Amino acid sequence: MAEKEKKEIKESDKMEEELRTLFGQAESIRRQIATIDDTILDLAAVVETLDYIKEHGKDKVVLVPIGAGNFVRARIIDTEKVIMGVGGRLSVEAGIEEAKKTLNERIATLETLRLDLRRKLEEVNARIRELVQEASSQ
Repeated sequence: MAEKEKKEIKESDKMEEELRTLFGQAESIRRQIATIDDTILDLAAVVETLDYIKEHGKDKVVLVPIGAGNFVRARIIDTEKVIMGVGGRLSVEAGIEEAKKTLNERIATLETLRLDLRRKLEEVNARIRELVQEASSQ
């Protein structure tokens, strides 16, 4: 086999490996974006719920999840304070407005992260297009 052919095969193998790696990165980034999207939706729903509770929640009966799709009925008695998770299984009592502010800050942080990931995904996709074009021109 000629030296030129060996070099072309080696370059082709290297290109294929890079493409596999890039496809894996792209898929991983897509999953991360989807997870962030889900979290943003969850947090936005919490903010919306807190707004409703503050305005209309006093003495309302609600269903409280207790696990495995089971609920108990409970009456809302305090529409000024909530217990919110702050991470590491730690929860603190906070005023509803303070809780909403914290949740909106989390949403903003996640939106920034999502934007960074979308930029990274576009870079990866651009490199994939570049390699595919290069491979098809050979």
